[in-house]
Amino acid sequence: MDLWLLPSQAQVQALGLAGWERLARRADPLTMIEPGLDAALRATFGWSRAPPWAALLAGEAADSITPWLAADLIWLRAEQAGARVMALAADSPQDDPDRLALIEALRPWLADEAIEIAQAQHGRLLLRCPASHGDPGTLAPDALLGLDLREALPADLRWQRRLNELQIVLAQQSLNEGRMQRGERCWNSLWFWGQGSAAECPSLPLAKVASRDPQLCALARHWQRELLEPSQPTPLPVLRDLRHPRDLQQAWDAGLRPHAAWLRCIDGSGSRVRPWQRWKIWR
Repeated sequence: MDLWLLPSQAQVQALGLAGWERLARRADPLTMIEPGLDAALRATFGWSRAPPWAALLAGEAADSITPWLAADLIWLRAEQAGARVMALAADSPQDDPDRLALIEALRPWLADEAIEIAQAQHGRLLLRCPASHGDPGTLAPDALLGLDLREALPADLRWQRRLNELQIVLAQQSLNEGRMQRGERCWNSLWFWGQGSAAECPSLPLAKVASRDPQLCALARHWQRELLEPSQPTPLPVLRDLRHPRDLQQAWDAGLRPHAAWLRCIDGSGSRVRPWQRWKIWR
């Protein structure tokens, strides 16, 4: 069966796709899960853990046991009783020059913690981090967005300390003060996630991946799966990434339809489509 990753239910409904309502009525509903990519992949493939995204994004060899860790610059908005995650630097325009300067400001602090910046990708850091530091065990950034930070803090107090200290370093940067004065997003925290080595990556049971997402493309390359465009047809089982409403609209307009597939929305809802359901006229 295919796996279709979709926008939220509300976003799908807003598109008004012809025939979608009939398909949804006939499909079998799936148990609600946590939002985000990791939860969708774990629920569909029965994985006990999320892929080691940092190692995959770094392009490590499949048998490498070197531990990696990812870290994203994020914008926290202070609220009366906490701080809410409002934006990810990795999602902002690529011509934002302040991200690199802020990353460089963090380099000495990270070095003092024996953490090395190996790569920097548009507000996302790929770090070499000693295994003795432990796993932050945190949500991936797509599931973190919109949450009160208190709901997602790592259980390990060492990582809570690191987050607090990094927030202080970033708050003291004049670049962030200038961004705040101009009404721009202030990259005032760093979020650690995706810890692990490439050798720990769970197996991907689908033959192809139709996506432009860096994480899913890295997963496909790790398992030597063929990469396609999101709306490109294929007869073989495929992981089709249509989480952006525009991609779903284009795929639907191109005539793509799920016939034997798990459908998972980014809000955690989902359903299962099977070919014989077209005959369920009572739904």
